Amino acid sequence: MAKRKIQKPTRFERMYKVWDYLRKNTDRRHPTSIAKMRKDENINAYIGDKETINRLLKDMANIMNLEDGGSDYKPEAEWRLYFDGFKKFYGDKERYERDDSDEDDSYIANVMRIKNLYYNRTFSEKEVDSIIEGIMATRTLDSKSAQELVRKVEDNMTTVFYKRTPRHICKVQEPELADRELLKDNLAIIQKAIDDNVRIQFRFNGYSYEKKLEPVREESDELSPYYIVASGGKYYLLAAKEYEGYKPNMSIWRIDLMTSIEIPGRNDRLHIKGIPRIPKKNVSNLPEKWSEDFQLKHLNMSFDKPVPVTLRIKSEKCEDNPKKRVRPGYTFLHDWFGDSFTYIRTEKEPPYDDIVMVECSAYGMAHWALQYSELVEVLEPESLREDIKIKIKKVLIAKYLLLQTNLFRLI
Repeated sequence: MAKRKIQKPTRFERMYKVWDYLRKNTDRRHPTSIAKMRKDENINAYIGDKETINRLLKDMANIMNLEDGGSDYKPEAEWRLYFDGFKKFYGDKERYERDDSDEDDSYIANVMRIKNLYYNRTFSEKEVDSIIEGIMATRTLDSKSAQELVRKVEDNMTTVFYKRTPRHICKVQEPELADRELLKDNLAIIQKAIDDNVRIQFRFNGYSYEKKLEPVREESDELSPYYIVASGGKYYLLAAKEYEGYKPNMSIWRIDLMTSIEIPGRNDRLHIKGIPRIPKKNVSNLPEKWSEDFQLKHLNMSFDKPVPVTLRIKSEKCEDNPKKRVRPGYTFLHDWFGDSFTYIRTEKEPPYDDIVMVECSAYGMAHWALQYSELVEVLEPESLREDIKIKIKKVLIAKYLLLQTNLFRLI
């Protein structure tokens, strides 16, 4: 390892080392002092004498706590470097109550005391937790890449007091379902169109047996885009397509299946943004403002209008006490609807099943109910029950015909 050419650290080096130390070893709940820093071998070589470190910290606070490009200080909650003396003169309340007409900067610096010193981080521990949770949930990262990214987040966004996440969480490797560069370009163009309130045009595709994207129809699609939604590791576009003679209705499109995407009619040289999109208020089923419970009411990104749905949940009860459940059996329901479902009652006749209500699109509910047919039964609306019956009959008829064909071949 190369040796230092200059034994005495420069002021810039002191400033960087002190900042790096405070960044890693202090926060609002764990302030430090110059005396404690002198006892720490990781930083004591950069402290210097009392006058040197005092002046250094005051200059750092002056620089780090100023508004960007301004001459006034940021609100106290946005300071990067905090200590009591700085608050005494420049805190939110103090600087407006103090008459400093007779106090110059040198006087303030001389009387400013450095106590309860800490670096105020950009991200709180809860925000860091959320970032790490997002990394671990990302489907396109393998375990090794995810753990390395988590390590970088923890090393650069947290202090020694942060309770680090378990490092040996194994992720299930997800297949690479989309061309990442194509997806990135598509998202950028769509976001530009949404920002400018204009339409997009593209070819919509599906995957062939050769594992390649191929157009599902000859003509291009033109849409009015409104929201980009991330769900289940994929990106979707909530949009509307015009059909002559029909009111525009919300539709949902997979963004990774779009190619040749463009903003028709755009001319940057003439400052023409493109073709104006359909106003949100003119589109059926489209939320005018985004709601985070959208996915709960549109299972698997189904786009028809949500309706109240009454369900019978098969919930085994104790033989000697119909009100007491054998086990907690609502995990599957909570996985899909969170806390949005409503328990109505328990039936008074055997087998004492539970009645609950959810709000969901009929199309999404029909397929979900078939998936969980051994646990749930749709009671209302009647139209949804009939739709499910038709789907079940079609499956049974198809299975019956296949069985008959196979038997005929054997004969």
